[in-house]
Amino acid sequence: LILAMDAANHATLLALAPQQYAEKIRFFLNDTPDSRQREVPDPYYGGEDGFEDLLDLVEEGSRALLARLT
Repeated sequence: LILAMDAANHATLLALAPQQYAEKIRFFLNDTPDSRQREVPDPYYGGEDGFEDLLDLVEEGSRALLARLT
């Protein structure tokens, strides 16, 4: 399982991966049922709260991923 944080990373990973592994490349936030976001934004462009918002998304995504894998 390879997790991409944004669309640019996702496209690059798909381009590099052999076709038989493409289904293993997913967005990190795919399993977050309550998140309206699909991509994890760059915190440097998120203003004063950019890093705090990023941490919230990463925590949410991590919980969802752990639930999916267990």
